[in-house]
Amino acid sequence: MTELLMTVFSATFFVTIVRTSTPLLLATLGGLVADLSGALNVALEGMMLVGCFTAVIVSVYAPWYVAVAAALAAGALLGAVMAFFHLRLKADIILVGFAINIFAAGGTVFALTQATGGDKGTSINLVSKAVPALDLSFLAGVPAVGDVLVRFLSGHSLLSWLAALLVFALWYFLYRTPWGSWLRGVGEYPAAAAAAGIPVNAVRAWGLLASGALAGLGGAQLAMFNYIGFTRDMTAGRGFIALGAVLLGARHPVGALLAALLFGMFEALSVVMPGLFNWMPAEIIRMIPFIVTVLALVLFNYRAMLARRMMAGAR
Repeated sequence: MTELLMTVFSATFFVTIVRTSTPLLLATLGGLVADLSGALNVALEGMMLVGCFTAVIVSVYAPWYVAVAAALAAGALLGAVMAFFHLRLKADIILVGFAINIFAAGGTVFALTQATGGDKGTSINLVSKAVPALDLSFLAGVPAVGDVLVRFLSGHSLLSWLAALLVFALWYFLYRTPWGSWLRGVGEYPAAAAAAGIPVNAVRAWGLLASGALAGLGGAQLAMFNYIGFTRDMTAGRGFIALGAVLLGARHPVGALLAALLFGMFEALSVVMPGLFNWMPAEIIRMIPFIVTVLALVLFNYRAMLARRMMAGAR
């Protein structure tokens, strides 16, 4: 137990939490935007997976930032597809989302075989690039706390810093701009928004595009920093965990950040615990993030039920 506590409170474990939380945070922010617009995006998993594959393939032939932009665009394109089928063709958004997930799972494997000459599992034969880490070693000159700052803050992906900035940017957009009010109004009461002259379908379409772009960005972090390369189904349920994080975070950007960090912490534990507890099956340890997701959904549902009872009692 002492060894576990030493590991948990170390700078290395903090860096691992940030690394594992970043793809979840980006996907969670994407899920939050779609959810607030009234369009639940269950395709986050597929959008992340396509983002992973696109980032790796493009990075073989182009600079890393072009690959990241391509992953973002691929996620946004799937968001546009989702918006077209749901808003224009009136298809059920849940079914469209699961269709995109199935397409992504099979389509990336097929595309991988074409890109690698027959390999269906991994892009190991392709030399892909990585997102650079931000070097903050100059902080070592800060008196008394310089070394601590370097250990905790230096070496994180540029996308990790971008994700942190996006939390503030999204909060500002949602609660300090008229467009954010439009988005929230469309999600809360679309009839009233339409009566006020707000284009409901257009707002939801842009919400789905932004949601897909953020999920694709999370895929780029996963395939170009957490791991270097593409592996079949490498998202491993992170898109569904992001949906749970949206609910656990009370549909708020800061709550989404805290929920993503919580899930990232448990994923980081699943990485370090097999080396500390050899008697525990590794499969049980890897189940921790998914168990926490289920518990988060149960907690959210219980909290929503209590809120409905309080509102009913007030009436």
